[in-house]
Amino acid sequence: MRFTLAELRRRQFSDNAFEATADLRSYIDPTTDLLDVTDVRYEGTFTIEADRFFHFDLTIQATLRVACAITLDPVEIPVDVSLRETFTEDDTDEYRQINGITIDLLPIIWSNIYLEKPMRVVKDGATFESDETSDRKVNPAFEALKKYKR
Repeated sequence: MRFTLAELRRRQFSDNAFEATADLRSYIDPTTDLLDVTDVRYEGTFTIEADRFFHFDLTIQATLRVACAITLDPVEIPVDVSLRETFTEDDTDEYRQINGITIDLLPIIWSNIYLEKPMRVVKDGATFESDETSDRKVNPAFEALKKYKR
């Protein structure tokens, strides 16, 4: 969702709330274990402070589908995030800088969703196969290595 600065200034006292649904699948990097994301629902309000700071209070809801680290089966992870982002035209490291005349919330929404993705997901009931329970035959060339097992 994009807002122009003029639109925000015009709406600040009468209609400062918004809600929408977005398809952010195009943001998924195919080299990661993130398989899919449902349509993202977000809502929020904005305020303008001193005609320089644009504050957005957002609530974001989505479901991530991530590959299990053991079975590679899909696991669904619900995401529910509340945050405040501040934009300014000033040159500062404290807030997000506005480039041009628009504020685009979708990259900020995606980055906050992606931050909620766990580093590693294991499906309920998935277990590693241990050597003691394995019925596989060991290659005779490697049989001697068993004595070096910790």
